[in-house]
Amino acid sequence: MAEAQETLRQVRDELGCDHRAPFPAIYVHLEQSLKDAVRNPHAFDEPSWLAGDLNTGFVNLYLSARQADQNGRTVPAAWRIAFAAARADGVNAGQDVLLGANAHIQRDMPYVLARLGLRRPDGSSRKADYDRFQTVLDRAYGPAVRDVAARYDQIVALSDDRWNPIAGLTASQLFRSWRETAWTHARQLRDAPDESARRSVVRSIEANAERWAARLAAPRIPDYRRIRDRYCAAHNPS
Repeated sequence: MAEAQETLRQVRDELGCDHRAPFPAIYVHLEQSLKDAVRNPHAFDEPSWLAGDLNTGFVNLYLSARQADQNGRTVPAAWRIAFAAARADGVNAGQDVLLGANAHIQRDMPYVLARLGLRRPDGSSRKADYDRFQTVLDRAYGPAVRDVAARYDQIVALSDDRWNPIAGLTASQLFRSWRETAWTHARQLRDAPDESARRSVVRSIEANAERWAARLAAPRIPDYRRIRDRYCAAHNPS
């Protein structure tokens, strides 16, 4: 966790006022929240899986997508929309965060879950630990939002840690729904009887994440890029 957190911190700092920076910024807080949670030996049934293999595999998928984008290589559609929105005008930092979270949770998570296994060596389900991780997210979200608002975009602070462009949903509800979808897709990948069935699940995963990305990227404020850049420069002196 410490290594992952430091890597994400470096990514955040290297990006500076680039609009891709808010996502690794919140990720730094998430890693800290996970580190704090596993100090309690009773927090999870299998902390070595949750904070070890799963966390490492999950972080690496984000880093791989970022590196591919940096190098001009093809990235999954949900990530492509997220990165493109960060380069465009009119998107606020809250959207950047949610676009990254959508691509990472709804697109990346099913694959890493299916690869690592949904059951422990004794055959019991890992779902309980997976669900308990929501508390880690919830604890990280408030400090992360305040940090993003302070560094990148003050509009993020206007909704009292509840900002998102999906009316009627808090971020906690949104992430909970996305994580449930990711688990369902991972189970479908695991249970696919043949390659044709697996490809069908993959298409569903990619299409679902892409639809959400398009929806999240749609609201725009004209000329907001200039406002964000000026605010970030003033609050992040080099």
